[in-house]
Amino acid sequence: MNEQLARLAHLTASAAQRLHVRSALNPGLWLCGIATPMCFLAAYNFRDDSAIRNWLLIGGFLPVAVVCVVFIGFAIFKPDKLQSEDYQLRHESLTLILQKGGKVPIDPASIQAIANPIRALGVCRT
Repeated sequence: MNEQLARLAHLTASAAQRLHVRSALNPGLWLCGIATPMCFLAAYNFRDDSAIRNWLLIGGFLPVAVVCVVFIGFAIFKPDKLQSEDYQLRHESLTLILQKGGKVPIDPASIQAIANPIRALGVCRT
């Protein structure tokens, strides 16, 4: 059992290192990724005691259901919050530039750097 928990912890840590997109759903997804497997493993360990097992199964499914409801709420009422943090910052910068219009001279290279920072740095991702 300890080997399974160690393997699960290693998989979780490696997934966390690869995670780069940050949106309003990230805390809920972390909750699902941590609480759900723990509840299911605990429910498996308490498989002989039906009351505890059932509560742990409910506790495992509850975060997933809540995140689904929150996702639908964001998709309907605030879809921009589902975008990455980087996208939101670039969008706000470009909107601010658009609002200022012709009042302040803006270097076209800076607009390109905001719109596409990877290409502006000369880094090509494949």
